[in-house]
Amino acid sequence: MEDLILTPYAPNLVESTRSIGYSFETALADIIDNSVSNNATRIDVKFSNNKDPFVAIIDNGNGMNATELQQAMQYGSSNSLDIRGHDDLGRFGLGLKMASMSQCRKLTVISKKKGELSAATWDLEYIHQTKKWSLILYSEKEISELKLSSELSDYHSGTVVIWEMMDRISESSKDFEREFDDKIDSADKHISLVFHRFLENPSSKNYIEVYFNNRKIEAVDPFMLSNHATQQLEEETIFIDGTPIKVTPFIMPFTSKLSSKEMYVLNEYRELNLKQGLYIYRNHRLIVWGKWFRLVSDGELKRLAKIRIDLPNTIDTHWKLDIKKSSAQIPSTIKEQLKQIISRTVGKSEKVYKYRGRAILKEDHHHVWNRIENRGKLQYLINRQLPTFEVLQESLDDNQFNLLEGFINTLEHAFPYSAVYYDLAQDKQYVDNGMEFNQVYELAKTTINNLSVAKEEKLHYLDKLSNIDLFHKYPEVIRQLKKEIDECE
Repeated sequence: MEDLILTPYAPNLVESTRSIGYSFETALADIIDNSVSNNATRIDVKFSNNKDPFVAIIDNGNGMNATELQQAMQYGSSNSLDIRGHDDLGRFGLGLKMASMSQCRKLTVISKKKGELSAATWDLEYIHQTKKWSLILYSEKEISELKLSSELSDYHSGTVVIWEMMDRISESSKDFEREFDDKIDSADKHISLVFHRFLENPSSKNYIEVYFNNRKIEAVDPFMLSNHATQQLEEETIFIDGTPIKVTPFIMPFTSKLSSKEMYVLNEYRELNLKQGLYIYRNHRLIVWGKWFRLVSDGELKRLAKIRIDLPNTIDTHWKLDIKKSSAQIPSTIKEQLKQIISRTVGKSEKVYKYRGRAILKEDHHHVWNRIENRGKLQYLINRQLPTFEVLQESLDDNQFNLLEGFINTLEHAFPYSAVYYDLAQDKQYVDNGMEFNQVYELAKTTINNLSVAKEEKLHYLDKLSNIDLFHKYPEVIRQLKKEIDECE
């Protein structure tokens, strides 16, 4: 038996690995992972779509010396089975190269450690010329002449990753500038979300600042924890091979409880799909979100439920985490436990949804619309026990009352269930038209006066009015009428 060492043909292999499936934003996030893993506290993404377009990721992390840089530029520089540092966001030792080369034909890395600079380049055109794994190295003088090498002058250590010859942005040079800007915009939003737990709390030991051409990126929190209507339920812990996984359910606020800023964020970041489902984090970095992984059927009432799952980086194989760190699978050993957690959370989500984020009224309160459920079928019918309806009924003769009853039956029969359901499912913000104080006051006063002339009876009917959802929203009207009735005698 003999061994035959077959070295992959460099030009073909490098070209083929460019099509592994990175998008622009996932590739950029992969490079930022490296910066975070190397203890960077500031990351600058700089770019230009002019004559010589480029994207550069600059950090103030640990940096690398010449030997470490060469190792980092080697494909498969680390083993996915190796034990990683607790905060390491890496996976296969391929991210720097494959993420970068998926977007460009020339990758240059300049790094600084203990004041000394080193640099190296993978250039696909040069690899095609040499037909070998030809990594370009630079002398100290040559490094000083490289694009953006001065960016590290203010740092004791750090790294610059530069993408050039960006042939994957657009097939047409005419559309390049527009598509480049679109990809930068998508990446901006993507980074805001997937690194939000690093970006949002300056007092956290994991806090980082990210800038796009000197504009600071703000965190996008999918759980809206700053909103008092967000309900964080009890955290639970499940285990895989003795490794703890934290599971935290949230009930999201109904749209009527969102601030104008939160509504803007939802609309502006709609493409990120910040909907119901599991939000899976690996070392606080968001990996996958907005899906139930077929653990439950996807229904609109569940859209208020989001469940955060926090994973360490020691059980990647159980979750089948891919190279891009953008997909995962739920291990079969914990599916049943997750189903139970989801079921409990969804149950609470449905209650919030049915009452549109409001507290449930007490049992002695009355609604203008009664919700009637009969044999699994649902109807909304006008409440004919309201004092205002009684007054109207007493003022009509039989023929007029039959016309009124027919009109109400028509309204009930034509209730737009499907349209209302669709609008709520689309997160449409409804307008509570409300009534002016004077309108509510005149309606209440007319109703009371037509029901009774005696003071005690008027106060009794006034109490009944105060328990109707329409008047319940106008306590000042009830107080004013009560004061007038008390002062009448």
